[in-house]
Amino acid sequence: MSLSHNALSQPADLVERARNADPEAQTELGYLYAVGEGVEQNFGRALSWFESATRQGYADAQYNYGNMFANGFGVVQSYEQALEWYLLAAAQNHMRAQYNLGFMYDNGQGVAQDYAEAAKWYQAAAEQGHAAAQNNLGVMFKYGYGVEQSYPDALHWLKLSAEQGYPTGQFNYGAMFVNATGVEQDFEEAAKWYQLAADHGNLAAQYSLADMYLGGKGVDLDYARAALLYLLAAKQGHAEAQYNIGEMFAAGYGVQRNLLLAYMWSDIATKTASVYKQGVATRNRDSVASQMSEEQIETAKAMSTRCFESKYQECDL
Repeated sequence: MSLSHNALSQPADLVERARNADPEAQTELGYLYAVGEGVEQNFGRALSWFESATRQGYADAQYNYGNMFANGFGVVQSYEQALEWYLLAAAQNHMRAQYNLGFMYDNGQGVAQDYAEAAKWYQAAAEQGHAAAQNNLGVMFKYGYGVEQSYPDALHWLKLSAEQGYPTGQFNYGAMFVNATGVEQDFEEAAKWYQLAADHGNLAAQYSLADMYLGGKGVDLDYARAALLYLLAAKQGHAEAQYNIGEMFAAGYGVQRNLLLAYMWSDIATKTASVYKQGVATRNRDSVASQMSEEQIETAKAMSTRCFESKYQECDL
């Protein structure tokens, strides 16, 4: 749940202030009921307090009321209703409502997809410092979605997002240097931003940085570091990382050679990879199996099932 709230300095009189029609207190009380903080969670009461504050035109309440509809908390889920409330809040320059509107127009949620309208709202939020909006706007300038394509503008907004520590922005900014998009190719600069994103668990960054360590691009060649990053990405469901770490366990590159783990990750990749890659993963798994006993294969199959069904929580020996 992504609700807006202000930690009020005197919570003891919060209810009294809310009953006296203070919209800030009403919104904060609604938030507490929505998330169950200090009170028993109660969406009905949350909606009631948010609604009271919306009648006074309070932007945070309009935003929160919209979120309740967007998520179906205490009401029938409705993007259309959410959109109406976000528009009211955004008209008051509410940054998060502006971002949500951009996202809804970008993805056609409750409204016809409209990249130009999405870019407009992303820019409104981005200019207020919303890191995700800055990233999304940068991507739109990169590809010319809803705006005239502009690599300088893409770099500008992606850099702002990255410098705020937004992992997706860090990855996308780094990718501009890998692909020489509007800048000279610079693998070292890319690796710096990929590392920051990977440290925050960004899946694409973990995989891409692993490739760089495997090939020694922008970083020193380091099979062990590559294997660690592939493993992190594999445990987030990245099919190619699962295939690659399977190969590394099979060959002993950067890790101790282990046919059980090699089989396990290759077998998982047969389930998660694209149709084209499934064949490659299957051949790799079968190659590993040819070096194993029947007992080992059965053990590896059980490991694969446990790892996959636990959503990658139980993947160790």
